[in-house]
Amino acid sequence: MDTDTNQKLEYLYKEYVRLNERADELIKDILDDFKLFGAAGATIVLWKPISEILVPINSKLDPSAILFLGFLSILGIAGIISYLGLLKHAYAWYFVRNLQAYEIEIKKILGESEDSELFNFNLGKSEKKFISTVYKTSSIALMVAFFLFINLMPFIILCYAKVVYAVIYLVVSLLGSITYFQLLKRVVFKY
Repeated sequence: MDTDTNQKLEYLYKEYVRLNERADELIKDILDDFKLFGAAGATIVLWKPISEILVPINSKLDPSAILFLGFLSILGIAGIISYLGLLKHAYAWYFVRNLQAYEIEIKKILGESEDSELFNFNLGKSEKKFISTVYKTSSIALMVAFFLFINLMPFIILCYAKVVYAVIYLVVSLLGSITYFQLLKRVVFKY
């Protein structure tokens, strides 16, 4: 290789490493968000006893209204965390798409064939097998489990308190879940 080609390869590789590190940071951020989901889940379980403590302090408060507003607040916080996570996912996939372009170019400069495993980490992610079996299946299963928990657990508890609040909560939470999954589908199929 001549000097220009070596410089180009060096530049491409440095940029590839930089983008890859940024993608890794995003993935770590996404995984750290699961801790926030855990906190939201724990709060759902603990909210009924907490609301029962708050009601005797102010006898004018309706216990079922406190329970409902608390669950609605937790749902709102979990929704914000979910949508922020979706933004991070989209950005991470954007980095993967860019990394694929760098891998192709580096392979060309090195004279590697297209079926070479060299610089194939992000290129392999574009294969249908990876996206459908690994990424989509595992992430959607996790999200479905989380949304079932965050939708059904408060709904069941609210059914014992006041059915009207339970129905309102279920409608709001299902609308949020449907919206989230529609956006998730767009992000996954975009990349």
